[in-house]
Amino acid sequence: MTVSSGVVVAVVVLVLVAVVVVGYVLIALRRLGRYSEQTEQSLRLVEVELDRRHEQLGPFLAAAEATGLSGDLLRQLGGARSWSKAVRDRSLGLQAQAAAENALSAAFHAVLADADARQNALGNWAFQGPAGELNVTERRIAGAVRVYNDNAYRLSQAVGTFPSSLVARSRSLTAPEPFVETKELLDEQQSAHIAA
Repeated sequence: MTVSSGVVVAVVVLVLVAVVVVGYVLIALRRLGRYSEQTEQSLRLVEVELDRRHEQLGPFLAAAEATGLSGDLLRQLGGARSWSKAVRDRSLGLQAQAAAENALSAAFHAVLADADARQNALGNWAFQGPAGELNVTERRIAGAVRVYNDNAYRLSQAVGTFPSSLVARSRSLTAPEPFVETKELLDEQQSAHIAA
């Protein structure tokens, strides 16, 4: 029996195609796994920094009250702190968490602006120490969120682009939620606030 050269060529071509497909699947799996791990690690970094800010807010609030800053602003800061904790404890999603954390940052900066305007906290180290630590943490949070969003975007692109989307679907990988406050979420919050 002789095998025709056409059959041999067809078998070689099929083997090469199978090797290329298997190679691509392995590369896509490795890339998706790396992107997924980087996204998870960067989200953990965001959570560490948010926990740090939560701990630092206690001494800051005590020092701000002792300095005689605006009671309304301090109540807003305390309320924003409670809201951010409630959103995290209830796992309401990263967009709701971003909204709560942005409100907390805004309330913190409003207290700092009040301290600058009154100038009674400028030489007070009991106030300036915690305020400085919180400012550093605010910058660290912003950096961690930026890194997380970059990683989440890269993973979302890989998950949503053909043909790696087929590999992602087979591994049950989905696009991660970004850590951003969306306009839709803001509209829902305003509606809820008006209704209350």
